[in-house]
Amino acid sequence: MKIKLTLYFISILFITSSCMQETTTKYEYPVTKKVDTVDVYFGHEVPDPYRWLEDDNSDETAEWVQAQNKITNDYLAQIPFREQLKERLTKTWNYPKYGVPFKRGGNYFFFKNDGLQNQYVLYIQKTLDATPEVLLDPNTLSDDGTVSLSSLSVSANGKYLAYSTAASGSDWNEIFVMEIENRKMHPDHIKWVKFSGISWKNDGFFYSAYDKPVEGDELSAQNQFQKLWYHKLGTEQSSDMLIFEDKDHPLRMIGANLTEDQKYLMMYVQEGTSGNGLYAARVKNLKNINFVKIADGFDYEYSIVDHIGDKLLMKTNHDAPKSKLVLVDLKNPAKENWEPFVEEKDEVLQGVSIAGGHVFTEYLKDASSVAYFYDLKGNLVREMKLPTVGSLAGFNGKPNESAAFYGF
Repeated sequence: MKIKLTLYFISILFITSSCMQETTTKYEYPVTKKVDTVDVYFGHEVPDPYRWLEDDNSDETAEWVQAQNKITNDYLAQIPFREQLKERLTKTWNYPKYGVPFKRGGNYFFFKNDGLQNQYVLYIQKTLDATPEVLLDPNTLSDDGTVSLSSLSVSANGKYLAYSTAASGSDWNEIFVMEIENRKMHPDHIKWVKFSGISWKNDGFFYSAYDKPVEGDELSAQNQFQKLWYHKLGTEQSSDMLIFEDKDHPLRMIGANLTEDQKYLMMYVQEGTSGNGLYAARVKNLKNINFVKIADGFDYEYSIVDHIGDKLLMKTNHDAPKSKLVLVDLKNPAKENWEPFVEEKDEVLQGVSIAGGHVFTEYLKDASSVAYFYDLKGNLVREMKLPTVGSLAGFNGKPNESAAFYGF
């Protein structure tokens, strides 16, 4: 016992002395100059002495960043167990990881990471028994690995893949199109896309974009007046069809997506990171899309799962902090006409999808997932039996097919 205590105190002494030695090291931090910049808001002076650092194109800012990076990296390089941490984390993360598959046009698609790849690779296989083939490897989009995959969408017929990329960590995206069968890249190229999905309709897709910024201000200027567009394959971006714009609210963000059968187009409007307005339209003619307001304001969240008959199935936390499901008729979309489908529970409703003629719901209970199946009238069918306590990841299926995929 004495030997153990002696070793314990020696260890503590060693660690303490090491820490004391560490803290006595003096670093010459780069001097950050201050400027006499003062703004006046409502009669109050607000100094901003570091305003000069907002110019991310200046040589002076670049030199400041380099100096900050140098002192940081010099400190980190002296940590004695840094390599051991790196080796341990590398070993821990080095195993195959799979995303939840989805089906389009008779083919199956899924993401996979062999272990230590910077980005997941998109695979395709014609049947569940077929050998997967690489469809898109984001790791090859640039030699230095600074181009990443942002989003993607496969057309309903499974013929085309549209995907967006971001370079050097920028929020700006560019959209490209690939013909899946022969892996041929189409000339279609969409720029100045930001915070946007890609939703296929017929031989084109909806997306959100801003006007081209002033040269040199691409990364620093405030983005205003996001617009919703439709791009037809084989045409220039300059001829894309403007679907919606809001000239009165420059900072609002606009996004859109379609129901599985592409009959209904939903438009989401946001001003921040939570809460949204929701509009929807039955799409018959792209040149005459008339959106109907389901909800406005930004106090609550609204999202359309799909449609059941001629009514939209909506998930919302309006008057239900843990979220509920309601049916919305676009002919009478006011809140007082919403029909209850699945009432709010004690658990938080996290995910909803329709597959195989059933509505799948996922809840968070005691930090783990529980799930239930309902019929298309909102009646509980059964609870989904999971192997053990854990977390569900996605539930991908189609309303008219009997197979679906999920991760656990």
